[in-house]
Amino acid sequence: MNRILIKNVIVLSLILGSILGLLAPIPIVGIFMLFGILLLAAPLVMVYLIMDGKLELTTPTDSIITGALVGFSANMSFASAFCIMIFILSQFFNFNQNLFLTAMIVNSPIWLLGVFIIFLGILIATTNAFTGFGTFYVINFIRDMYEKKYFNDKNLK
Repeated sequence: MNRILIKNVIVLSLILGSILGLLAPIPIVGIFMLFGILLLAAPLVMVYLIMDGKLELTTPTDSIITGALVGFSANMSFASAFCIMIFILSQFFNFNQNLFLTAMIVNSPIWLLGVFIIFLGILIATTNAFTGFGTFYVINFIRDMYEKKYFNDKNLK
């Protein structure tokens, strides 16, 4: 992978993570945003870049590395946006969606919060590496079906 592609992957995953992190404090929507960052971040970014013509997945290793990169960087922006929103909501509006999580964000030392975010980043990178790997095989399956249907020897004659 080249630097421009890595930059595009990181920027898109940071944007996706920030959007999901800003929407996560909404009570019912937060569960879906967490599910999205945990499993769907890599497929969304990978499919977007493939449809835009900027990403070409040639090997499963490329898809695993891309998925892990998307997952980790999306988690960093998700956690930053979520922590800032929870801090603002708890301090200025006295909003406590989850008392334990809000207390941890507001009252814990910054190094402990950083270690927790990095641990979650590794977990989310692992799950997104797996879903990126699955995305690679689904895209190849769709390509094979398309080639069988339209580029058959019978259709060429």
